[in-house]
Amino acid sequence: MGPTLDTLRELQQIELQIVDIRSQLAAHERRVQAQNAKRQAALEALEKERAELTRVQIDLDELDLDLKSRTASADRLREHLNAVKTNKEYAAVLSQLNTEKSDATRVESQALQKLEGIDIKKALVAECLQAEQKAEQLLENAKTQLEQTRASFAERLEGLDRQRATVAAKLEPGTATLFDRLSERYEGEVVAKILRTHPRRDEFICEGCNMGLTAEIASALLTRDDVKTCKNCGRILFIEKGT
Repeated sequence: MGPTLDTLRELQQIELQIVDIRSQLAAHERRVQAQNAKRQAALEALEKERAELTRVQIDLDELDLDLKSRTASADRLREHLNAVKTNKEYAAVLSQLNTEKSDATRVESQALQKLEGIDIKKALVAECLQAEQKAEQLLENAKTQLEQTRASFAERLEGLDRQRATVAAKLEPGTATLFDRLSERYEGEVVAKILRTHPRRDEFICEGCNMGLTAEIASALLTRDDVKTCKNCGRILFIEKGT
């Protein structure tokens, strides 16, 4: 193993630290997104219940106006009843009065039901408001934790990025590009050690994917500073002396 493979291993050590930090930041970002979705759902539920409450209140107001109108009509019919001259007219007015009173009773019953519904809706609105406020607070907490985590890692991440650039500059452009591609695929685990599976036989595997490798590859990496990759997983291979 020569300077190229040593550089690749050094670069991987830096890369894994960067990946770990970014993974932690991504986890906090996902928590913020998840909590924001919960808060949005709570807000939509609150708005829905408020709209329902408004609708029920409008219905109640309409019933109240209807009841007042029917009550006034019944009062007028009673006055007219006292002024009628004939039995036929009296019977007709009395029938109208009874119908109006019956309709007023029906409207009053509907209004009472709506009034009970308003109390239920008000309780639901209060529950939804409390849930939305809790979700909002949890969202703010998640945002604060994210910003604190970013601040705590900022200096270290900046330093690691500088180290990475310095070490990567030692590699051939093609090798650096290969490293970047593999790092994105395997979250920084680019370089894989060659393992001997039997102490007395030349049988080897890639530590990254546990697939078999030829003795020729192992032998070549013991004597040359070549960039060779596993034919199965594509990771860059290295072997330690004495393997």
